[in-house]
Amino acid sequence: MQVVFLCSEYEGLLKTGGLADATRGLAQALRQQGHQLTILLPRYGALYSLPLFDQWQSVYVEMNGQHIGAAIRHLQHDDIDIALIEHHDFFHRPRPYDDGEHAYPDNALRFAFFCKAVLAYLATLPEAQSPAIIHGHDWQSALGSVYLKQLQQQGKLLNSRFVLSIHNAAYQQGLGWHDLPVLGLSPHEVPEQVQLSMLSIGVMNASQLNTVSQGYREELLSEPAANGLSQLYQARQADFSGILNGCDYSRWDPKTDHSLIAHYSADDLHGKALCKAQLRQQVNLAETKAPLFVAVSRVTGQKGFSYLIPALAQWLGEAQAQVVMMGTGEQQFIGPLKQLQQQFPEKFRFIEGFDEDFSHQLEAAGDFFLMPSLFEPCGLNQIYSLRYGTLPIVRATGGLKDTVVGLGKRGATGISFEQPSVEDVMVALQQAIALYADQRKYKTMQQRGMQQYFGWDQAALLYQQLYQRALSF
Repeated sequence: MQVVFLCSEYEGLLKTGGLADATRGLAQALRQQGHQLTILLPRYGALYSLPLFDQWQSVYVEMNGQHIGAAIRHLQHDDIDIALIEHHDFFHRPRPYDDGEHAYPDNALRFAFFCKAVLAYLATLPEAQSPAIIHGHDWQSALGSVYLKQLQQQGKLLNSRFVLSIHNAAYQQGLGWHDLPVLGLSPHEVPEQVQLSMLSIGVMNASQLNTVSQGYREELLSEPAANGLSQLYQARQADFSGILNGCDYSRWDPKTDHSLIAHYSADDLHGKALCKAQLRQQVNLAETKAPLFVAVSRVTGQKGFSYLIPALAQWLGEAQAQVVMMGTGEQQFIGPLKQLQQQFPEKFRFIEGFDEDFSHQLEAAGDFFLMPSLFEPCGLNQIYSLRYGTLPIVRATGGLKDTVVGLGKRGATGISFEQPSVEDVMVALQQAIALYADQRKYKTMQQRGMQQYFGWDQAALLYQQLYQRALSF
């Protein structure tokens, strides 16, 4: 099957979060299962150093009464065809979505142009190369669903269907009615009595929808998780699936991970102790028998920092434990994290930034992984943590409750709590301390978690079924 991805990130080319991991992981799995993949994404400033093929072409689309051109540049990455949509004014910027503090004010126009240019390019392909499935990812691709319908009214791409994956429904890119003619849309193409956004237009017009876990799919059918779109999700329930993201175990496996000083497995955990010792030395924490808690996260309200930080401030004063965290994000949370380090210099470290190798080292070194998200569409770090023998501490929401079995339940693989509160986090942290003191029970859960499997091959089979439903739409 010919499949094209419309996406704004792709791991190995450009990444700001889990979306990039998901698009690459799924593309690789689909290719391995025999499908022909093409990835289409904007040519951001960071991509201008990539080696490209000599051949290229141009397309022109109408936006706001003007004909605007784009160059289509090609390369191969991991044996998959990549087509970059080049427009200097829209995409040749240091960052994909914002200037570091504020979203670009023309984001709606930028990504509407991206979608329209992609569809114009696909309409030029020979019939044998025409995609059966145009698979959009998040709001940045959502208008592709309605632009496809416009082209089909002109007799183009008649055999193509649009599938929209919602990786995080909190990001919608709101619109006003005055934006519609600028983006080449008419009122009958947008949802009625629902807040207007690029995402809501995509939800209304896609042949099939999915989000990245069954748990999150159920949450989106009501407020507040749906962020104002619950009626629209309810109306599309029959066409709305939940497919859990996968893990790329070729990159996330402590038996082979090149970022680690020592390898280990569920049967031989000696290397994990060496990884923990090395990490403590790196961040200047003393060697101790106390458990090590780690986290790699965007430092935002979504990730639960509004209640995690005050819980840590209370707990660290009395607990025999160490915590090492790495992340970037909102200053309202980063400031208090730095204060925790000053308050508890023998117990707490916060590294502001992100380093891929160090993220693997944290996963390997930890005894517990902190992931108390306010909401989590899928989450990947809890899946990595399971494989690395680092028991996840999660709030039971979205994909976290689909992948982590909480303490006290049959087949437990981690610790979970229900309410987004300081009190519930404190209870979970105390449970972790008590569990670690019972090493026999701890190691049983640790080894059970390491045996869990959430591969992309499983997810790809479900996406194939989704594509077949779209083709019968």
